[in-house]
Formats: sequence, C-alpha cells, structure tokens
Amino acid sequence: MKKVKAIYKNSSLQSYLPGILAIFALLILGQILRPGFASSGNISSILNLACVLSIVCIGQLVVIVGTGGIDLSTGANVSMGALVGSLLLFGKISCLPLAVAGTLVIGGTAGLINGIGVRYFKIPALAMTLFMATIIDGFTMAVTKGKPSLNLPVMFKEMIGKPFIGKFCPIILIAFVIIVLTELVLRKTVFGKSIYMLGSNIRAAGLCGLRVSVISVLVYVISGAMSCLAGLILVGYVGSGQMNMGNTYTMLSIAAVVIGGTKVTGGKGTLAGGVIGSIVLMLLSSVLTSMGMPEGARQFVQGLILLVVLVINCRLPRFRQ
Repeated sequence: MKKVKAIYKNSSLQSYLPGILAIFALLILGQILRPGFASSGNISSILNLACVLSIVCIGQLVVIVGTGGIDLSTGANVSMGALVGSLLLFGKISCLPLAVAGTLVIGGTAGLINGIGVRYFKIPALAMTLFMATIIDGFTMAVTKGKPSLNLPVMFKEMIGKPFIGKFCPIILIAFVIIVLTELVLRKTVFGKSIYMLGSNIRAAGLCGLRVSVISVLVYVISGAMSCLAGLILVGYVGSGQMNMGNTYTMLSIAAVVIGGTKVTGGKGTLAGGVIGSIVLMLLSSVLTSMGMPEGARQFVQGLILLVVLVINCRLPRFRQ
C-alpha cells in the first residue's frame, strides 16, 4: 500500500484524478437528470466538441507553461479559422490542403505578432492578446464581410462529422493524432523540454544557452496556428461558420488546462490534463443544458467554476512546487 501511495504521489495521476472523478460524477448526475444522458450518441457529441477544445488547449497550454502568460486571442483565432478557412476551400475538397496550410499560416502570423509584442515590446500578455483578438475579429470581418460560411464541400463535412464507428466521428481520430504528436514533441524533443524549462525559470533557461526570446515567441505562434486549425475543424463538424462562433473557446481553453493540472505561473502542465479538462467542461455544459439552464446561466456557472479552480490552482502546494 505504501508503494502504491508513493507512486501516486510522484506521478501525474495526482493532477489528473480530480478531473477524472469529475467526469464520472457529471456522467452519473446527467444520467439521473435525464435518462439516456450516458448513451453512446450523447457521449459522442460531447467528445466531438471536447476534441475541438482540446486542439485549442494545445496553444493555450504551451503559452501558459512556457511563459506563465495567457492568450486571450484564441477565441478570435478559432472564428478566423472557421470563416477564412472556409473561404480557402473554394467549395472544393481538393482545396483542403490549401485551407489547412492557409489557416496555420494566418493563425501563426497572428501568434507571431502576439509573441513579438509580448517579448520584444514588453507589452503585458493579457493586454497584447486582448488587443490582438480585436484586430483578428476586424480582419475576419473585412475578409468575409460578416457573411456566414455555408458553401462547404459535402465530403469535407463527412470527413469530420460523419459517424464512422457507431456514433463516433472522424473528428475524434483527427484530434487524437494531433494531440499525440504534440505530446511527443513536448515530452521527447529538445524544443518541448525547453518550453518547460523556460516556464520554470527563465533566468536559468538563459544561462543554459536556450534561445529564450525565440521560444517565447514560438509558443504564441503555436497557439495561433492551433486555434485557427481548430476553427477549420469546428466548421467542418458544425457544417457552417459565423462571426464570433469561437469566442467561448478563450475562457474554456484556460479553464480546461487549469482543471487538467497546469500551473498558472508556468513550468508545469500536460496536454493529457487539458484533454481531461476539455471533457469535464463539455460534460458540465451538457448537464447544465439538461437542467434547462439558459445560456447566460450556463456561462455564469462555468465562469464561477473557473474562478474556484484558479484559486485552488494557486493555493494547493502541489501546484506551487
């Protein structure tokens, strides 16, 4: 028993356990409130939306872990990826590579501007990314003239949202591949380890010869690119895109990574935890909907939960180590 406790204490399970318990508790509560809540169809819908959020969490995670900052432009990037990415498809599935490359470049460029502003011009991350969100929204409005994207190739929508194993859609497989590859980069490459070192102690990272400024900028580039890509995937799943459709993903991505055990001051966090946090939030939203709560009430509860989690994150010793 002592050996098991020691393994638990020294493993990431300690950070994941609250989220895992929350998932089971919400599933049970949802089933009690609405019989059939835990059906494969409903779980599939929840997982599909959690997959989109998990991809957004990639960017938010590397920014928080690597710099201790927060990217408030992720939601705007999601909307831009959904609308501008749809335009780059030109109604043809053959243009999908162009759309994917285009969203990554556009989102990465927005992230590059964020990173340069934060690192070189010393603009506080919250202010820089908040201003950038406004600029991105303006760019998206100018390019699309505010029109929703409706002319999506049927095959594109089927590639992402058509069930292929029971009620489960390809979006789950797409997200799984992206998440696994990202986790490998973070855990097994010099660049990934450098992000954690930078977030743990920026001065020590500089003394070790790490290119602090380059890494600090690149984490924002990754955030912008991944958020924009998530928007393209989201529009393929939903079937249409509109202005501000990604706004909620800013707060949700922050909440998800924090629920998953990410240290808000940087240096600690895993993408697996972000995935768990994403599932928790999507389950919570579904449960609140089952209770008949209106949109405003759901946002209030989610915001309150984020506040509580942030307080716990900052106060518990395991997060301050």
